[in-house]
Amino acid sequence: MWRCIVLFGILFASPLIARCDTVQFTVDPSSIGNHLGPGNIDLFSSSLDGIVLAGQSLSLDLVLGNEVLARLFLSDPGAFGIELIVHTNAIGFPGFAGPTTGFLLSANGNEFGESQNAGRADGSDGTFDIGLVSFTSGNLEGANVVDVSGVQFDTTFPATGFIVTDAQLRFTLNSASDSVEFGTTQQLPETSTVGLTLLGILLVSLMAWRKGLRSSSRTD
Repeated sequence: MWRCIVLFGILFASPLIARCDTVQFTVDPSSIGNHLGPGNIDLFSSSLDGIVLAGQSLSLDLVLGNEVLARLFLSDPGAFGIELIVHTNAIGFPGFAGPTTGFLLSANGNEFGESQNAGRADGSDGTFDIGLVSFTSGNLEGANVVDVSGVQFDTTFPATGFIVTDAQLRFTLNSASDSVEFGTTQQLPETSTVGLTLLGILLVSLMAWRKGLRSSSRTD
């Protein structure tokens, strides 16, 4: 009898506790700096640990701790993804999250770009995940260099009764021309400087290409 009452209490309380959460992910000091694609950068948080998967609706602000920002260099936005992977105590598949939408959070914590439908999956290793993988120049407001403090998801957890044991925030770079740089506003260069640097790289590349073209013409 008491076991049923306790279980009912957990299922009733979990949605109230977890309905709106700010989950902080710490960037290890060794990860401060620039990371070039392709590849994944994984950050972890224990803030959701202990939550029972009870079908609760959640508004999750997944943010970088200690005032760290992620500067995204996305020459190919379609090759970028950001994903929440939830680890549970399930031995097998823990179930899918419900329909999910999300958007990036600006450096000030506001919505940046358009909200989009998130992809969803669950794995035989006891994890389920939600992720944004449909970025375009349009829904990034035409910017190729973006400072973000995190990502926001509106989602529903599975109602399978398993318990959350860890949360993983993954930045995915599928293009060698994309990168992410972590740092505080003091550690990151001014965006105007970044723009000039990118312009300089473009001009140097153009000059090298024209020089190679002239050399090829002389050879012919």
